[in-house]
Amino acid sequence: MNERIREVFSNFYTTVLDLLPNLLVAIFFFLLFALLGYLIGKGFAKGVRGKWKGTIVVSYLGKVFRWLFNLIGLIVAFYILGFGAVANTLLTSAGVSAIIIGFAFKDIAENFLAGLLMLISRPFEIGHIIEVNGHRGAVKEVNLRTTHIRNITGKDIYLPNSVIVKNVVINYTRDGYLRLDFSLGLDIPTDIQALRPLIIEFLKKQPEVLSAPEPDVLIRDVSEFTIDIQVLFWVDVLKQKSVPPAYLGETIRSRILAEVKDLILSRGYNMPSQIIEHKMYHRNEPLMVGLQNENQGGGNE
Repeated sequence: MNERIREVFSNFYTTVLDLLPNLLVAIFFFLLFALLGYLIGKGFAKGVRGKWKGTIVVSYLGKVFRWLFNLIGLIVAFYILGFGAVANTLLTSAGVSAIIIGFAFKDIAENFLAGLLMLISRPFEIGHIIEVNGHRGAVKEVNLRTTHIRNITGKDIYLPNSVIVKNVVINYTRDGYLRLDFSLGLDIPTDIQALRPLIIEFLKKQPEVLSAPEPDVLIRDVSEFTIDIQVLFWVDVLKQKSVPPAYLGETIRSRILAEVKDLILSRGYNMPSQIIEHKMYHRNEPLMVGLQNENQGGGNE
């Protein structure tokens, strides 16, 4: 039994020694092709980035070059190791089809093809703010399988490319224009026709607010004790260099909301007060009304 074990290990050791030169050569050629793929992909991206505005195209094709050279290096390594049959299987259409439709590679192939579709349609570029399936953030990188975005809180989100292709994509910054709005409540006697041009004139004086499309003030709703107005205006988020694009103009909206509120109050307009109706179900009983002085802590009825 011991002699049999020694013989197995001896044969294994001999086989490894015989295979070691070819193994080292195979590793060398694989690393060589991987390095060539990295250099060519990086050189391609650097060479055409200034000519092509579509940075997503540059990034994606650079990664395709890298993986293509990695595959070539792997096939060469198989031939050097004597696994020519395995290499031939990878090169034949039947072998490639088996990999693509195989269960283990179905997700990878689907996302890779989705990445190619995005490369053709180009619904966004690197740096654009997009929203997919409730996830919103700035596009940082497009990989062969996933798209990397970073949201306003600094969280990195990796969306499968197939999810982006199959769902609605909202691009907030394709042309930079973004409409912001907020609502305010005013008391019922407010003269909206007099207040509306006052707010619009204020908005037109703000450097961040675009003159076209023009800002507007609409009556959103009228209830029993309030008139709700909606203030709408447009900004160019790509021009706000000092503000992170992921904020999507929220800092501008916050400031203008506060200043419009102060403007309304300074011109004598009032915010709504809740109206309370007191019903007397026992009309024969007297209603006692009292006034209390807060400083004295007492009151008179």
